[in-house]
Amino acid sequence: MNKPVVSIGAAVKVLAIAGAGAAAWKWFPYANPDGITKAVASAGAAGPLVFIAITVFKPVIFFLPSLGLTIVAGTLFGPVYGTIYVVIGGAGSTAVGFYTSRWLAGERLRGFLASRKSLVRLDERMSGAGFRATLMLRVFNLPWDMVSYAAGLSSMRFIDFYLASLIAIAPVSVIYVYFGSTVAHAGSAGFFIALALIFVTGALPHVYKRYFRRKPGYAAYEDLG
Repeated sequence: MNKPVVSIGAAVKVLAIAGAGAAAWKWFPYANPDGITKAVASAGAAGPLVFIAITVFKPVIFFLPSLGLTIVAGTLFGPVYGTIYVVIGGAGSTAVGFYTSRWLAGERLRGFLASRKSLVRLDERMSGAGFRATLMLRVFNLPWDMVSYAAGLSSMRFIDFYLASLIAIAPVSVIYVYFGSTVAHAGSAGFFIALALIFVTGALPHVYKRYFRRKPGYAAYEDLG
């Protein structure tokens, strides 16, 4: 009996990519803070659920920066509920980004990456200190989805990656959602406090660079940076 030319797994991947592409094309006009704000606000009482769903599936169809979503959450829901919704959606988004890249990459792409010495070295570092590396990357606020994609392409254990992400997601979300809740009051004390917190967070890689340089997890950050 002849084997099928295209495997079922490959066909499913093609359909999944096509579906994600169609969804991205349909929702592209909304893929900005103003569009997301209007879409969520128009949902009425279901707005929080719509926002959470957008956040969860953002890695595969929306391509919207996480900062934009946190600002939307702060603007629409305030600092408390906005943070709760961002954390819930972000927890789901983290898993989606990780498994999307791991599922789509397959053995062929991992074989290609294995032929690049710098990527092999990065993979070894991230896998050997997966929890520390992920926590470092999250705290230093590298693009959230990019970290998820990179972890999925590595041989890092999902549990190490996910636990580190969950630890970092709450404090980071609090800062940026709070900033979003103060955007409408750009001259207020709260606005400048939020800016200061963002500045401090962004300065962490430079302030602690010497301390973390010899830590296993920092090596992964240094290679990505």
